[in-house]
Amino acid sequence: MSEPVRQKLNNKFLTIICMLLLGVTLLILGGCGGKEKPDKVFAKELTRSSSYKVEGLMESYYDTGRKRNDFMVLYKNPGLIKVVIKPEGSNDKQIILKNSDGVYILIPAVNKNFKIQSDWPENASYPYLLQSLAKDIANDPEVLTTEDENTFTVETKTKMHADAVPVKQKIIFNKDTNLPTEVLVYDENDNLYIRTVFSNINLNYNISDDEFDLENSMTTVRIELGDGIAYEGREIAYPRYCPEGVSLLTEKTTQNTERTEVLSIMVYGNEPGFTIIQEFVNDQEAMRYQEEKGDILMVMGVWAILKTNSISLFFNGIEYTVASDDLTADELIKIIQSFMTTDEK
Repeated sequence: MSEPVRQKLNNKFLTIICMLLLGVTLLILGGCGGKEKPDKVFAKELTRSSSYKVEGLMESYYDTGRKRNDFMVLYKNPGLIKVVIKPEGSNDKQIILKNSDGVYILIPAVNKNFKIQSDWPENASYPYLLQSLAKDIANDPEVLTTEDENTFTVETKTKMHADAVPVKQKIIFNKDTNLPTEVLVYDENDNLYIRTVFSNINLNYNISDDEFDLENSMTTVRIELGDGIAYEGREIAYPRYCPEGVSLLTEKTTQNTERTEVLSIMVYGNEPGFTIIQEFVNDQEAMRYQEEKGDILMVMGVWAILKTNSISLFFNGIEYTVASDDLTADELIKIIQSFMTTDEK
């Protein structure tokens, strides 16, 4: 074989070897880093979704126990949202509704709705809303990730209301579905505060616009309630939590003979000072309407309205309001949620 022919064959052989090595290298690189992370896939799928349905369980933790609430979220592009929450084992539902007319909190058991001038849900983060989870991940430059064989966990900062101090949350994804299965939110002392568990996420759920109609939403739940809910054993109570050094100064309670209409006003002070109002609320045939301005947040599984110097919510047949010019929003929240907790483990 002549030298030119031998040289030509050697060059061809080397070319084949190089191509094979390049192919193996690309396969190795593709196997190592080619698969997109679950949080990135989730964000893309969520962006493509025109409507979705989410169901799950939310647990709110406090010093001596926890409260469990079932929830359901319906979302339809470009911004229709409905969140229904109810205590586990009860039909006493509360609804937050965002439609083209505004944002509402519905209390079907007493046929009352609040129209809220609010930026909800853009003004804070909410572990039951998929868009909030995606937003928190995208907006945190110091996001941390860990993974094992089946799960991928993203740790980010989150804010439960507009003025809150950012706290930590862990969003746990299933690697097979690329969907979140659980969200753990911790308080400023790194104690578990809220645990959200998703039992069902359907990113292609067909939803009628009727679901976001105020009258329809109220009527549907009231039909489910049948004869309604009897709030038996309602009692005026004292807060289980008070800022250090604060005591009760004055207390006045008025009531009718049957104790169906009861109003209590308690004043605590001196500095810092706050006022607590408790009022029994009863069912009415005609829907009652009230306008408020403030942030919307969930306190122990109940929708609350947080304003500049007060917080209010409806729980077990009583409307609670805590107002103060001295206390922070977080202190107001601690006081009002103490009416909803027990000493039982």
